[in-house]
Formats: sequence, structure tokens, C-alpha cells
Amino acid sequence: MISEGRHLDRVKYPRTWFRSRKGRVAEIRKLLASLRTGIDKGLHLGCGGTKLPGLINCDLHDPNADLKANATELTMFEDGSIDLIESHHMIEHLSFEDTERAFAEWHRVLRAGGLVVLTFPDITAVSLKWLVYTMAYPVVPRPDKLDYIVKMFVGSQEHPGMFHKNAFDLRRMSRTLSKHGFDVEFTVCPYPMRPTPSRLVIARKRRSFP
Repeated sequence: MISEGRHLDRVKYPRTWFRSRKGRVAEIRKLLASLRTGIDKGLHLGCGGTKLPGLINCDLHDPNADLKANATELTMFEDGSIDLIESHHMIEHLSFEDTERAFAEWHRVLRAGGLVVLTFPDITAVSLKWLVYTMAYPVVPRPDKLDYIVKMFVGSQEHPGMFHKNAFDLRRMSRTLSKHGFDVEFTVCPYPMRPTPSRLVIARKRRSFP
């Protein structure tokens, strides 16, 4: 019998090439559900109104969260006590400094070999959408589309928590994670299905790191 959380040590990632978008999304949802099953302790940081089963759903502002917690200060958790951390469309809301603090703190609380699951707007894919609508504008003007893409860059800004303060594509995210002792094992874009082109990254904490 596999001990709690040890199924994370040998994850079989789905094939994403030459798959229909619907099939790919279904496989990834199945993968993420399996990662959350049978772990000792996992965190969902910046959960907002979305609660993920099997995880401690944390948010600094949402009153319905399981735990009021700042993603940059997880002092209530001991070193190496967490198997899995998920954060969906939250990292882009952190400043450059807070992003560095968050990844350092996640590295501290994760056990060696633990996983980080992130989704975020892919700045390269968003930029391509901007270029497409800009180049087509003289023939097919769509100011509504361009205005919406601006929000993909800077956030919808309904309140202070909805401003984007950082931006990533795969290269920049990989560099940032590597600097903090994580190696990217799996990525796909677009995921999840939403108007903003989003990227999923799953990274593992190195078993040895200076």
C-alpha cells in the first residue's frame, strides 16, 4: 500500500499532443483530482470562492475559506509538512517582491519531492491575441475585444485584489521556479478553458537545494 502522499513521487502525466481540446481538458482534470487524493496535507492558496476537495482552501479575503492565510506567509505550517500546493490564477496578482516571497515560503513548507500546481495567464498567448485583433482592426474593428485583452494584461480591477502585478509565460515561470528549487515536470496551454489564454504548470521541489 502506498503511504499518504507517496503517489505524488511517481506521477504519470497525460499525453497532450494530437488530442482534442475536450479530451485533453478531461485528462488534466482527472490528473489533478488524483493528485489531491490520498495526501496527508495539501493547500489551495488564493481559493476565492472555489473549494477543492482534499485540500485546505486558503484565502486572505474570502470569509468562506477553510483558513485565512496569506500565500506569502504560511507560518502556521512547519517546514516540509505539505505534500501539494495548488494556486489558480492568483500568482499574477502578487507583486514582484511578493512573488519571490511566496515561492520561497512554498519551498519551505513543501516536503522534498512535493508538487506545486499553478495556473496563470500566459503572457505570450495573450500578446498574440492582442496582435491578431490589432492587425485586423482596419478591416474588422473590435474595440470590445481589445478592451477585454487589456484586462487580461492588467486585471479586471473591480477591487484592489483584482489588479495584475506580475506576468509569466512558460520560460519566465520556469526560471522563477528553478531559482527557488523547483523543476517543471508538466505544462499545457490553454488550460483551463476560459477567455484568458491560461497555462498550467506542475513543478516538483528538488530533493536537494542549496
